[in-house]
Amino acid sequence: MKILLIQPDTSQKLVGFTSMVRPEPLALEIIAASVPEHEVKILDLRIDPTLDSTLASFKPDLVGVTGYTIHVPRMKEICHRVKEFDQRITTVLGGYHASLCPHDFDHDFIDVIAVGEGEITFRELVAALEGQRGLAAVDGLIYRQEGHQVPTRPRELVHNLSELPLPARHLTDEYREHYHFHFWDNPYLVETARGCPYRCTFCAVWKFHRGKCRYREPANVLEDLKNIASRIVCFVDDNFLQSFRRAERLHELVKSAGIQAQYWIQARADSIVKRPDIIKKWAEIGLSSALVGFESIRDEELADLNKQSSVKTNEQAMKILNDNGVGMWGMFMVNPQWTKRDFDALIDYVRSMKISFPTFTILTPLPGTAFFQEKLSELTTSNYELFDFFHAVLPIKLPLEEFYANMARLYASTTMGLAELKRRIRAGQIPLSSLNRLRELLKDVTNPKAYLESTTHP
Repeated sequence: MKILLIQPDTSQKLVGFTSMVRPEPLALEIIAASVPEHEVKILDLRIDPTLDSTLASFKPDLVGVTGYTIHVPRMKEICHRVKEFDQRITTVLGGYHASLCPHDFDHDFIDVIAVGEGEITFRELVAALEGQRGLAAVDGLIYRQEGHQVPTRPRELVHNLSELPLPARHLTDEYREHYHFHFWDNPYLVETARGCPYRCTFCAVWKFHRGKCRYREPANVLEDLKNIASRIVCFVDDNFLQSFRRAERLHELVKSAGIQAQYWIQARADSIVKRPDIIKKWAEIGLSSALVGFESIRDEELADLNKQSSVKTNEQAMKILNDNGVGMWGMFMVNPQWTKRDFDALIDYVRSMKISFPTFTILTPLPGTAFFQEKLSELTTSNYELFDFFHAVLPIKLPLEEFYANMARLYASTTMGLAELKRRIRAGQIPLSSLNRLRELLKDVTNPKAYLESTTHP
């Protein structure tokens, strides 16, 4: 079978990080690896906008598309175009939004939705389409029958992630030079765990993974790292320090193997504070940056988000990262009900705490979460492309122009680590091209008109 897997673009350029962060489509590389006996092609529309010509030249039997909430309109467009090209092609959707909100894809031009983790489901789906058994026998699907969505039994979560195949990264080799992650060129994404035990109200991760956490064995992760042709590795786990013992063991293996790389992780502040020694060990072998969801500078706001942490803990984590020379990607959430005084307070705080790369997002109820259902009647837009954390989709207290002027001021006042970036360039740690990308991004996020223009997009 000829299978075309598509990473969608967005239908228009929105203000935000889509231009600054363009990593490899890891999810598609993993799905591709699950069907090695078939001819698979990955089309990354963010780089290669050749859908029509690829359909004509490759002539796929199946087209699979994944994406997040902001990609929903484009995912529909792609499937519709595929069916216009050839009705016989099976269209399949997957990912967070499709799994949590399948009703958003109740259309005749969408044949199948893979609900939840897709590796085993997709392999069995392909086998079923080849006639080995009917779709009803494949767990984890919603398929179209007589104009209606028909669900099969839920798919069990993969118990042992180490049994899954390593990503088929060679399928994106032609795009490698175009991938970047903030200030890094040619980053490789590595998944070592799935899920999160916490229940933050704004997050869809724990919902998608049904509140469970699972891990790849350190030896299996090391095998993946040995196959990577880059010195830049981004661990995409939502909390790299979920298991301290495993993080320590992986450190030992990486150090013994002599792998030379710069590493980026995501970690909770409380995990960093509990085991600062692990941060120190990883910093000694290349840990360069850590993204930490500090979220707020007020304990009451953290409690509202069910973050189960505190400002004091955040500040302890900041000190640990700074002491070990690890750059902080500090994430903060802007409440739509903020006033100018709240923006002023956040600017003063970020400056005083010397956060290397501050990031400011707007509190957004993601579809599929209880928070979304709670706020459904308050939503000010139904345009999913605006659910990108850079646009207010809930009522705001300030006038719209003033609200976005303050969002722009957050970035203009803290410059997103521009000084730190220049220091790293002078030290030869990162290329000059990263500075140019940051400058382009700053043109958007420090320009109130950019927010307003994309907000008025229908």
